[in-house]
Amino acid sequence: MSKKIYRNILFTALAVFACSMVFIFGGFYHYFDRQQSERLQSELEMAASGAEKFGTEYLMLTDFGDSRVTWVSPEGEVVYDTAADAGTMENHGQREEIREAFLKGTGHSVRYSATLLEKTNYYAKRLADGSVLRISRMGITIGAIVIGMQQPIMLVLMIALVLSALFALRLSENIVKPINRLDLEDPLGNNVYEELSPLLKRIDRQNQELRRAYTLAEQDRIEFTANVTHELKTPLQSIMGTAELLENGLVKEEDIPGFAARMRQEAARMVTLVEDIIQLSQLDGGDSLPLESVHLAEVAKEVRTSLMETAKKKQVILALKTEEVIVTGVYRLIMEILYNLCDNAIQYNRRGGSVITEIREAGCRAQITVRDTGIGIPIEDQSHVFERFYRIDKSRSRRSGGTGLGLSIVKHAVQYHNGEIKLKSKPGEGTEITVYLPK
Repeated sequence: MSKKIYRNILFTALAVFACSMVFIFGGFYHYFDRQQSERLQSELEMAASGAEKFGTEYLMLTDFGDSRVTWVSPEGEVVYDTAADAGTMENHGQREEIREAFLKGTGHSVRYSATLLEKTNYYAKRLADGSVLRISRMGITIGAIVIGMQQPIMLVLMIALVLSALFALRLSENIVKPINRLDLEDPLGNNVYEELSPLLKRIDRQNQELRRAYTLAEQDRIEFTANVTHELKTPLQSIMGTAELLENGLVKEEDIPGFAARMRQEAARMVTLVEDIIQLSQLDGGDSLPLESVHLAEVAKEVRTSLMETAKKKQVILALKTEEVIVTGVYRLIMEILYNLCDNAIQYNRRGGSVITEIREAGCRAQITVRDTGIGIPIEDQSHVFERFYRIDKSRSRRSGGTGLGLSIVKHAVQYHNGEIKLKSKPGEGTEITVYLPK
């Protein structure tokens, strides 16, 4: 009797465990695989726009991270590749995704490694000249995830075996009387339920936290997608409206340059927005970036030079107070921190105002402070300014070409360096933002 009970309990436990693993692994794998696919398609759109406008020079100067970009001529010959010498590569005209792009405009395929533990996603797009640009990235399969989880899975199976044996033993001893509560004891007389109860409660709490995290992540993704759609729709409508006026001959000849300039400005705004979105996606993805010794004073001087013309137009004075401070970090991200803080301080300043950038040591950390004499930030908005697409004055932000992502990039870049960011502001008197980075 006890053997039969043991087999039934063990089979039920294993069936429940297997179903749980399928749902958990399948759900998370599908979510992250979809995230990677969406990011690859966004990167492809950006790369295609740059390649059509600037050619291979754009691809050579752009850092695509772990992604590989290949440019194929209408005859299938490889024109450029970010990971190999194009001259040594075979004709790609018969590759599935490229052949599909030639026929339909876009193409997609997935190829698995010999062990089926890795796969490579390929997305391709046909350009205006008939050539095809392809982007690819390698990822792991669900089989690799299961292999990586071998130890936890074996541990759970061992627990299932032990618990099934204990349940079967207890049930066979008390088969004739009802069981109102779990009261299991091992051969030494220890109460198994009382010993396992804290572990079971902890597992339940962790499961609840995972579900909440997954729900929040999904909500953030939906909100982010809606915001991106809205932000891209505005300049697109403006470009389409202007193009329609030009197409129908409703614009005077002397006004055409002005309309063309407007279309160029809106297109430039879209490019900037897409670049910011890609950068945020890379930071969200936790991609490993190369670290180096960064001289903060040199970065601040470079940012000041880049923004000098913008400051002159706004009649804002740029000033530096720097010490020789060196941190180990990602140069590009630190440049983004200083550039976005100073650019915001200029855009939301008053004529005749000033922006002061101060860099100094603060114990074991580097301190970067950007202080302006601008319009300030209302108290009710100060806790939201680092959120994506959050704007205090939407009309002014759009007039200045802002995407609403600058301070969000600053926050993510600071978090990447395990730093800290603080904000002090008073409406009408200015804003001071301080960033602390570990040296």
